[in-house]
Amino acid sequence: MFLIVALGAAILLMDRRFGEISSLIKTSPHVRVFVVALFLPFFAILAVEVFHGKIVANTLDSPVRFLLATIVFFSLRRIAYVIPKWVDLTFGAGAICAAAMALYSTADLLAARAESSFLNPIHFGDMALLLGILSLVSIHWLSHDKPWIVAFKILGGAAGCYASWASQSRGGWISLPCLLIVWFFWHKHPISTGRRAAIALIAIVLLISTFASPRVRERFESIQTDLTSRSAGQPDSSTGIRLELWKAAAKLTRENPLLGLGAHGYHDAMPGMAATGMLTPTAADLGRGEVHNQVLAYVVDYGLVFGLLSILGVYVGPAYFFIRSAKIRHSPREHRAALMGLMTAVAFAIFGLTVETFNLKVTVAFYSTMVALFAAFAYPVDNSIGTSDDKIPAAP
Repeated sequence: MFLIVALGAAILLMDRRFGEISSLIKTSPHVRVFVVALFLPFFAILAVEVFHGKIVANTLDSPVRFLLATIVFFSLRRIAYVIPKWVDLTFGAGAICAAAMALYSTADLLAARAESSFLNPIHFGDMALLLGILSLVSIHWLSHDKPWIVAFKILGGAAGCYASWASQSRGGWISLPCLLIVWFFWHKHPISTGRRAAIALIAIVLLISTFASPRVRERFESIQTDLTSRSAGQPDSSTGIRLELWKAAAKLTRENPLLGLGAHGYHDAMPGMAATGMLTPTAADLGRGEVHNQVLAYVVDYGLVFGLLSILGVYVGPAYFFIRSAKIRHSPREHRAALMGLMTAVAFAIFGLTVETFNLKVTVAFYSTMVALFAAFAYPVDNSIGTSDDKIPAAP
């Protein structure tokens, strides 16, 4: 689906005037940062793999999607003002579908944690939660919503939270207060500080009640139990295995700091670490799947130079773009898009602390699409305001 979107965007891109994109990149530093940040993972990973003499095609899949997101951005910003107003209903629709899937998987399939056929409980809960949050933030975004639309978006928010609760994904829950802080301190709100504080207070009360629920409390209390077991020499628990995998990643990074281990280096190191007793067989087996931390995954395989810069850029580059776009543009519609884009970048950065988010095509495509979409809405082509990004060099 993402490739279809990218192909459609490429077709739109071919209709641009010569020099339009290069002019935009030259005259708009924040666009330049955005493009470089999304291009960097592909070229950084390719360079490291060439150095190691081992190029693995599937390791370039996610970086290519980041790169293609820039094509989607350049194309969609031309048509941002003619995109149907109902497009912001898709967040709530997605969250409601996730809630239905969560109910089906737990009530009918009797799964212990809500999931789908193509997403494990962690990714499922994280994406459902973000869709729910975006549904709430999108109220009165593209137009002044009618009461039934507001109700639908609120329902979408509740549905996303339910799906996250049913998934028992703690990473998603941790992101909630962080996203609330981002929303509250956003400097381009159309509502007064008092009203914003009232909404934040209601959200805090709901958060406290949610975190006080038996299921959520049990999930967080299990962290202490896992840590106690690890101290007693039994690290094979959810938290204990993560800590052991991170410890192993840190050790491997110290041994290969600059350019890492290369493609699938961490994966290939697991049998040896299990044989030497550095990891238990259970931890090593799970480590062959992932490091359970997106930043460490890039650093251990691609080093502190290319790996760290490229993965941080994927978060920081778009975040800077959205913050800067909100300062340059003056439309509430553009400001809201920038806020939603910033919240998406922050959410994925937090999700990536406990799980790899860009090792699945679904999750990396979701992030790339959302970032490109919000970037296009936050900084669309608008000749009426006479900004330098819309000026095209005159033909000779």
